[in-house]
Amino acid sequence: MTATVPKQTGTVQGRAKPPGAIGTLVTLSVPFLLVLQGARVPGSVELAHYLPLHTFFETFSIAVATLIFAIGWHSGNDDTPPALLVLSTCFLGVALLDFGHLLSFSGMPDFVTLASPEKAIAFWLGARLVAALALLMAAVLPWKAGAGNSAALRYPLVGGVLLTSAAIFWAVLWHPDLLPRTYVDGEGLTPLKVAAEYLLVLLYAAAALMFYRCQRAARTLDVHRMVIAAIAIAISELCFTLYLSVYDLANMAGHVYKVIGYWYLYRAVFVTAVHHPYDALHQSERDLWREKEQARVTLLSIGDGLIATDTNGRVSLMNPVAERLTGWTLGEAAGRPVTEVFDIENAETGRRVPVPVEQVLKNGDMVGLANHTVLVACDGTRSHIADMASPIRDRDGTLHGVVMVFQDVTETYASREALKDSLSLNTGILESAACGIIATTLDGVVRVFNREAERIFGYPAAEMIGSADLPRLYDPDELRAHADGLSIELDRPVKADFAALVAHTRCSGRPEPGEWTGVRRNGARISISTVTSVLRDSGDAIRGYLTVVMDVTERKQAERQIENLAFYDPLTNLPNRRLLMEHLDVHLRAARLGARCGALMFLDLDDFKGLNDARGHMVGDMLLRELAARLNATLRKGDLVCRLSGDEFVILLPDIGTTPEEATAIASKVAEKLRLAVAQPFQLDCCEHSIFASIGLTVFPKTPDESVEDLLKQADTAMYAAKDGGRNTIRDYDPTMLIEAQARLLLLQDLRKAVDAGEFTLFLQPQTSADGTLVAAEALIRWQHPQRGFVAPGAFIAEAEASGLILPIGDWVLMEACHMLRRLADAGSDCHLSVNISPRQFRQPTFCAGVIAALRATRTDPRRLMLEITEGIAVGDCADTAAKMSELAALGISFSLDDFGTGFSSLSYLKRLPVREIKIDRSFVQDVDSNSHNAVLVETMLSIASRLDLKVVAEGVETAAERDFLEDRGCAVFQGYYFGRPMPVEDFIARYMKKPEALEIEEPAHA
Repeated sequence: MTATVPKQTGTVQGRAKPPGAIGTLVTLSVPFLLVLQGARVPGSVELAHYLPLHTFFETFSIAVATLIFAIGWHSGNDDTPPALLVLSTCFLGVALLDFGHLLSFSGMPDFVTLASPEKAIAFWLGARLVAALALLMAAVLPWKAGAGNSAALRYPLVGGVLLTSAAIFWAVLWHPDLLPRTYVDGEGLTPLKVAAEYLLVLLYAAAALMFYRCQRAARTLDVHRMVIAAIAIAISELCFTLYLSVYDLANMAGHVYKVIGYWYLYRAVFVTAVHHPYDALHQSERDLWREKEQARVTLLSIGDGLIATDTNGRVSLMNPVAERLTGWTLGEAAGRPVTEVFDIENAETGRRVPVPVEQVLKNGDMVGLANHTVLVACDGTRSHIADMASPIRDRDGTLHGVVMVFQDVTETYASREALKDSLSLNTGILESAACGIIATTLDGVVRVFNREAERIFGYPAAEMIGSADLPRLYDPDELRAHADGLSIELDRPVKADFAALVAHTRCSGRPEPGEWTGVRRNGARISISTVTSVLRDSGDAIRGYLTVVMDVTERKQAERQIENLAFYDPLTNLPNRRLLMEHLDVHLRAARLGARCGALMFLDLDDFKGLNDARGHMVGDMLLRELAARLNATLRKGDLVCRLSGDEFVILLPDIGTTPEEATAIASKVAEKLRLAVAQPFQLDCCEHSIFASIGLTVFPKTPDESVEDLLKQADTAMYAAKDGGRNTIRDYDPTMLIEAQARLLLLQDLRKAVDAGEFTLFLQPQTSADGTLVAAEALIRWQHPQRGFVAPGAFIAEAEASGLILPIGDWVLMEACHMLRRLADAGSDCHLSVNISPRQFRQPTFCAGVIAALRATRTDPRRLMLEITEGIAVGDCADTAAKMSELAALGISFSLDDFGTGFSSLSYLKRLPVREIKIDRSFVQDVDSNSHNAVLVETMLSIASRLDLKVVAEGVETAAERDFLEDRGCAVFQGYYFGRPMPVEDFIARYMKKPEALEIEEPAHA
């Protein structure tokens, strides 16, 4: 399809651009000025032969006015602008009145009445007035086509114009006496005539101005020519105010300007009524051609296939895309039934599908193909298509054919299938995910609520999806507190709703983790962990929010259990040492800053081991649990009770006074309450048990640099002082306690080194008769300290016993004593040797075997070995003690009961145990000669020994008076400084052996 576009010149073809109004005004004004200048010349200059010229001018004007009427009248229809209809109809009257003026001009034949200037002027003024009114109405009324009901106004307007013209003719021709004078021969124009002309000038000028002002709004009116016409006619009227004779130059100039004005008016009306419609028609043709060309190019260039058919369903048009998809060219397909060219079937079933053209031809309605439609080309190529068929109708609605547009959606179909698969996969992933997934819109409407989210919260997805009530899944109090915190953080109000849940994510755009208390549908509270992030589209715009939820209730419970294990004692559920240290550190700092004092107590049960041994650990645990409850019930709410280990508890009393003295007094009262609470009997497994506690306390702060470890050490030291003070007591910490404890610790460390380094030695103290004759000796241990020198047993035996070091020391003493017996025997002495046995050493299962091994190793006669035991050993476990003593006594070893009278002093064990000797303690021997109480006790002991046939040794004899008193009462063996101090074995041998020079000194073998 081709077409040639006609060339256009100017603004509109066939119509030149009108001259400018200002330029024309200047052109028209120059001749008028000349006429004005000529009119001022004295005398009237009459033109010869002016009548023919006047006749020509008026005839021309009448012809133009008639043409204006003819153009406007014959273009009359409903679309004719009202202004054009009024203007053209009024100029019918102008033409008639100008015709009367022509016939009435001087020199013309008589027309009803004699021709005269006044008669001509009357017709002239009537014509000019009608013309002026016509121009004014044309300037006011709309020039837009169809702006009014023009057809209905045509005949009323023409009738009115004709009646007006007839009225003027009647007045001028038959009743001239009714009209005022406008011209006087020899004088010229009357003032009335001149005033009328000036009035007309004003009317024409107003019309010109109004036309000029509406030039931008007018689209169908030739405004420029209308303005020029109005100006020219106005100048014409000015000329007619100047002439003195109807034949002079001013009169002629007025007619010339009138002709010019009429001509421009005719051109304006002609352009408006004739040229504009023709231009519009031409433009319509161009637009139609352009639309056809655009349609042709569109059909050729669109990406969709297009097939047009006639009413018989035969192909009339195909575009290149349709040719490619069907495999038919337009030349091959033209005239063929569309069913041959357009072969379609259902993609799922493979069955042929009716071509929609048939349905459109049958029903006349637009039809679209069903989904899954496949177009089969003539070469077998298959393409998925989307199709639509529409009827082709003319303006009357008559069906002329069908146009069918279809699109190749093979890739779209494949993408859609892939998308379906992807959606199915994503749905499967969402539903099988081990965490809850909730997707919402920007305003909180739930779009995704997967299966795990259903399990976590108990709400079905159908109930949640589409709702905007996501906050109901969160604890309201917790959400409200979170919103309050956000309001402070963001410095703006935040409601406790969906906005609070996504506020951080919305501000930062980054995933926001959180831990919340969730609310299940049944009201149960659960612990949940969430991560909220934004959902963005391909343009990176935020479209919603995604929240991943995990039920961490079990994990939180496990964390709490772990925390309990880390900070609380599992048996009593009291805080443990770790939590105590944290609280103590906090309160110590607070006490220093706030100038307030607190107190720390150590509470240790007395003889708790005895309960465990007698009743079992389960009963002991029951007591500890009940004790924890008693302690908590006795203290204030802000106080802290902790269990360190075993039966050891620590009590923290913060903020109990402003001064250390006040705090000490209050803490002592609390400690006494605790001691009394512990002393109350415990109901344990249907049995009642009483136990007591030793309590040590210290107050803080005492110094600026003391630490929590220092406080624990102080309270612990005070507690041990309470135990040393008799138990079931309370001791306040004194700095000397710590000094003593440090001294004991240092002693114990040195004692361990002494055991490893062999710093011990044995001294021998003689046991003699009253005259000093040697009977036996006692082996006494001495510690040869590198710095302190010789240390007596009383300074370290107790610590050795408590620490367990007494066992290696006792083994060494026993072995060393056997060596000394061997040396004494080798020196020819039959002296017996006494060795002290500690209770802990005696209770060892291997004690008897150790004694026998030492005797055998040194080849010592057991009969010369005397083992000294205390009353504590005798009464601790009498059966075991008797068995061990009997076993050793059978070998010939003798036993002595040391410190007789200082212990339980039960006489029954003297009968049950194989004791051959008792030793009266020095506390009874001292001042026995002057102390009646000691004398009575000693006499009693000697009497018992005599009756039981037991040997008696008196210890600590330091004066002759004491010796004499004991001797007089039957004591035969004495030991004390009066007879001899403890001495090294060499000195002992040198003093008591008869021939010391013959003795061979043998180094003792160290065990």
